[in-house]
Amino acid sequence: MQTIATLKEGDWVDETFLVTAKQIMIAKNGGMYLSVKLADKTGEVDGKLWDNAEEVAGRFEKEDFIRVKGVAANYQGMMQVKMKTVEKIDDSKVDLANFLETSPRNIDEMVKDLSSVAAGIGNTYLRQIMSSFLADKAFMDVFRRTPAAKALHHNYIGGLLEHVVELIALAKDVAKHFPGIDMDLLTVGAFLHDIGKVRELSVRKSIEYTTEGRLLGHISLGYEMLADKIKAIPGFPDELTMLLKHIMLSHHGEYEFGSPKRPKIQEAIIINYLDDLAAKISNFRATLKRENVEAGDWTYYSKMHDRYLYRQAAYADAEGSEAPGPEPDSGRKGKKASGEIADTTGKLPL
Repeated sequence: MQTIATLKEGDWVDETFLVTAKQIMIAKNGGMYLSVKLADKTGEVDGKLWDNAEEVAGRFEKEDFIRVKGVAANYQGMMQVKMKTVEKIDDSKVDLANFLETSPRNIDEMVKDLSSVAAGIGNTYLRQIMSSFLADKAFMDVFRRTPAAKALHHNYIGGLLEHVVELIALAKDVAKHFPGIDMDLLTVGAFLHDIGKVRELSVRKSIEYTTEGRLLGHISLGYEMLADKIKAIPGFPDELTMLLKHIMLSHHGEYEFGSPKRPKIQEAIIINYLDDLAAKISNFRATLKRENVEAGDWTYYSKMHDRYLYRQAAYADAEGSEAPGPEPDSGRKGKKASGEIADTTGKLPL
């Protein structure tokens, strides 16, 4: 099978792709052309067709599968397909495994990791709040499948679960270097920070935003979910409620990145920076894996990183390695310190 990840300039393309976006555009000369986003599980690529654009566009819709014949070309540093012919393909003739990527890590094992982490939390109320989500079958059924993002990082089935497990492990390692961190609060905050994504994103043939995801965003949705769970736990302390909510509301770090508040406690600062780090490294590795190494020592321009990325030889040795999961925490804790979503560039909503 020819994949988007293996496309090189000049390749003849004859393959089935999923249409994730479709528009009729007007060129500088006044003519019309068809612009589509073509996807498989290895990524997305732009497709352009200039001949009979309106007539061809009427043959298929977004979320349809189409067989494309054309030529791969490099345009302004990005690969695209100059389409010659387009044919709609019936869903029954398509293997969805070619279009829906799944986390390379075992989903059942990651859920077990989180259960072990929850059991090791010393603070009774924090243990209860994390356990209440893990015991919620409806939530977990969706959580196990939800991606962490539409395109930027961990954008596959089980991606959100993988991202949370990674973040908890990173937080535990970092906290060892800073005395006075409340490890229980940090762990549960890391678990909770992105839970709203189970309602923000949906997975069918591809990853898409839900209506409430577009209107409210995962921070607001997660805040509601957390508030509902806290109400069901008698005597949950007001101070602890406030700190958990603050971590959730501030985890994007800055107002321009979608955070209603900026981090004002140590635990929130750690989660903000590690969340961003985990997302960017995930994107970096996916970019190098997605783009054919024959393209040279440098990747195409990365919108997320706002730069070209270098393919150092060391990456090839590390590519197959798997990040460690979190270990059960001992419940150690110390004093706490006082005190609309878009895919753009730089530090992005994660």
